[in-house]
Amino acid sequence: FEAFLKLLPEKQDGVALRHALEVRHDSFIVPEFAALARKYKAAIVYADHAKYPRIADVTGDFVYARLQTGSDDNPDCYTPKALDEWAARVKTWAEGKQPADLPRVDAKIDAPVKPRDVFAYFITEGKVRAPFGAMALMKRVTG
Repeated sequence: FEAFLKLLPEKQDGVALRHALEVRHDSFIVPEFAALARKYKAAIVYADHAKYPRIADVTGDFVYARLQTGSDDNPDCYTPKALDEWAARVKTWAEGKQPADLPRVDAKIDAPVKPRDVFAYFITEGKVRAPFGAMALMKRVTG
């Protein structure tokens, strides 16, 4: 995997690039994976998913979360309680800290505390209510 990370460019046409790694196999739930991501300054995507690994280690200068357990039957994709929880996590990440309630593979190493960009995306089966979930989360984070 490190050979792959070595291939990732730092810039394209003079523009700095940032990389996010979304893994979908439990073999990545090891401290060595977080260490490699940290070494190459790549963010591990936190996948709120029924099957994919949930890895909340902050390894880059930004955080990328894919919120995928919402429901198209729910007007805001996620329940109000879940949206409140995600808003709190987003704020914690933005402050440069790590949410205490999400699983990490290397809890011994904390990322430096510094403000970070946070990208939280909603994607569910039918994608019908995902935009409403994003708007409801934005209201909680900014309001």
